[in-house]
Amino acid sequence: MKVYPVFALIEDRACLVVGGGAVGERKVRDLLEAGARVSVVSRELTPYLAELADQGAIRYLGKDFTPEHLEGMVLAVGATDDPEVNVRVSAAARERGIWVNIADAPDLCTFIVPAQIKRGPLTVAISTGGASPALARRLREELEELFGPEYGPYVDLLRMVREKILASRRGHPDNHALFQRLAAGPLKQAVAERDKEWVLQVLMDSVGTVLSRETVEELVNKAMDEQPLPLIVD
Repeated sequence: MKVYPVFALIEDRACLVVGGGAVGERKVRDLLEAGARVSVVSRELTPYLAELADQGAIRYLGKDFTPEHLEGMVLAVGATDDPEVNVRVSAAARERGIWVNIADAPDLCTFIVPAQIKRGPLTVAISTGGASPALARRLREELEELFGPEYGPYVDLLRMVREKILASRRGHPDNHALFQRLAAGPLKQAVAERDKEWVLQVLMDSVGTVLSRETVEELVNKAMDEQPLPLIVD
């Protein structure tokens, strides 16, 4: 299967999940994390999905899927244990030009969901084009060790520093080299060791002529306090 990798921007867009079991719950979680407005059709809901529906975090549209449920949706997921229902979801979505994914049925999909590693703003996606989901999962597990939890606050910090610098001097000829030095320097190690003073010093050495110390301190505290790393046990 040939694929064209993309990251879909679905924040505040309507998405449908057909199926409210364990697989459907996982799909809902991923869509909500991406900021989507999620509706669910299913004869049964997991306790977690039922709680989300009660809270208004998702819309519960009823027990049995009909093509009308796709009205206004930009993306649909079929996650039921009934192959006939999954086929109908796929056919109805394709007919309407809506991207559709059917769990464990790549021939019914217009997009596939890769194995993923998420560390704050960083997402690493792995796909075998449907050839071996088991291999994709194994590669994900190996990469989870390479991309540890420090990547969350580290990438978040890079993002915030970049935004501040671009707001101050967008288009400046030195920006590219500055960003490259930050990404290649010891900042990640300093974040991994949770040493705020070291993090601050690394940043000031690179951006101190552009951003004030007060601004950099604020960014460091925000990144490292909002995404705390797990406790280190000797």
